[in-house]
Amino acid sequence: MLIDRIASRIVKRIIIVFGILAVLFVIVGVITIVSLFKKSGKESARHDDVSQQAGSEFGSTTDQRGCINEGLKRGKKLELLDFDPQIENEYFVRGCLESSRSTPGFCDGVPSGFWNIFNDWDKKQCEKTDVITPICTGILKEQIRFCEH
Repeated sequence: MLIDRIASRIVKRIIIVFGILAVLFVIVGVITIVSLFKKSGKESARHDDVSQQAGSEFGSTTDQRGCINEGLKRGKKLELLDFDPQIENEYFVRGCLESSRSTPGFCDGVPSGFWNIFNDWDKKQCEKTDVITPICTGILKEQIRFCEH
């Protein structure tokens, strides 16, 4: 009986210690994630501006189809977890489309962002490329966004 009470106390204390450690682990994880996002936010915005400017400069030398092709060409070099370069590439395409020459029929058949949710136009187009689907759809979402406006 005495041994059972002592064992019970030890088990309770072990559970309490592990509970405290789990809570501390979660708190440290949340703080780390928040601080990473805060640090990368300002720097990321600067990179996005630079990428969009580079796209704008490139766009002055090509047409809208050339912007998408260049975005896909750059996208082929990216890996699935290259998040920042993917976003920079999308900003490049955005800047390019805004300054490029018009391509006849460029927006024909391109759905709005809302309708794309239902018909996956971007994913169907990406099946025709050899670019990783999330990277490709990010580029084509820029085309959808451009054609909406």
